Amino acid sequence: MSERLFGTDGIRGRAGQWPLVDDFLVGLGRVLGARVAAQEAGARVVIGHDGRASGPGIVAALGAGLRRSGASVQELGLCTTPALAYLAAAGPFQAGIMVSASHNPAEDNGVKLFGHDGAKFPDAAEGEIEAALQRPLPPPAAAPGALRADPAALEQYVAWLQGAFADLDLSGRRILVDCAHGGASQLAGRVLAACGAEPVLLNDRPDGANINRDCGALHPEGAARATAARGCDLGISLDGDADRGIVLDGAGRVLDGDALLAGLGRHHQRRGELAQSTVVATVMSNLALETWLAESGVRLLRTQVGDRFVAEAMRAGGFNLGGEKSGHLLFGADHGWRGDGLYTLLRVLRVLAREGIGGADFARGYQDFPQRLLNLKVSRRVPLEQLPALAAEDLRLQSELAGSGRSVIRFSGTELRLRLMVEARDAALVESALQRLAAAARRDGILAE
Repeated sequence: MSERLFGTDGIRGRAGQWPLVDDFLVGLGRVLGARVAAQEAGARVVIGHDGRASGPGIVAALGAGLRRSGASVQELGLCTTPALAYLAAAGPFQAGIMVSASHNPAEDNGVKLFGHDGAKFPDAAEGEIEAALQRPLPPPAAAPGALRADPAALEQYVAWLQGAFADLDLSGRRILVDCAHGGASQLAGRVLAACGAEPVLLNDRPDGANINRDCGALHPEGAARATAARGCDLGISLDGDADRGIVLDGAGRVLDGDALLAGLGRHHQRRGELAQSTVVATVMSNLALETWLAESGVRLLRTQVGDRFVAEAMRAGGFNLGGEKSGHLLFGADHGWRGDGLYTLLRVLRVLAREGIGGADFARGYQDFPQRLLNLKVSRRVPLEQLPALAAEDLRLQSELAGSGRSVIRFSGTELRLRLMVEARDAALVESALQRLAAAARRDGILAE
């Protein structure tokens, strides 16, 4: 393996191509199974998928490897990442595996690993697994682990959400959920009904090939129109595995992660509920969020891209609100620092109920500074310091923007792409700066033909 196997959110690639092929997946299962079996006799692993055609096959290969190493496997079938993470923590499991490529198209898939606490495996643990995969595989256990299919276990997640929001009465409210033809297709309606709401579901018919296709968190406009047209109080567009969501108000306004953090941050600060008056976000969150929160005496602490890094910062600092612009929101120990689109929706609905306002008044007045992200295909990933033209151009831009804007340069953790982001108070300046950075990257010879 010439590059890191694990990216910012587990393993991800094209289904049927390495590493998402049976031999490798069985080996991965054997390594993980041996790891958890060494920690506890009779170790159990819970596993689910988000509805892609390749999902059941990947689940079967991983399960075969796990069982060969002596770990028992409990299969949930179609589910969301946060539901699986919750069960990994709440149930008798030493680990959890979610087979999903999140917001990616149906042709892709991936593997996300969770510990017995429901948290994603840290970098160190992923590194140990990578190293183990380069050595001879562990010997098979004397007796294979058991296999059990138990989709009914997902009712524990529904019941937990119902209990967590026992103070929230949604009777008479119509709430729309765009399920992205993914993992939430069978869960979203049950969760909302359990809280008393009338669910209105869109894109809840997964066929293995339609996940995220012109719907979900990457395409919330249709759901925003439907939220208004169907007289819904609020809506949310989830991604394929429902660990993130874009909220939609009854007037069709689209609220991404930054807008949600803006509204939630001010609400909890006013009530004295925001730990250390701090919100945690990534370098990709808009400068307008930082300005908006500062007006309420709230500090914005930034991390590198990835909800796992937001979670790590929140755990380390004792913070209870954070997230990404993409819609991954995290709420601290009460929710195990897990991104969960349905939980986020219920948190926003609780704010509306507490303040006696409608969706149109949530984060009213918040607006991003002009921002654009340019994704460029590259031939390889290298440290940015090895790109002298790009580094020099970025330094010039940072000096010119000086408080009125900023730029962020990074390589994708899941694709061979260079991501250039610029934001400023002036849209023309954003476009000019992006072109300058792209030209510099071209001079460095990093771009793919």
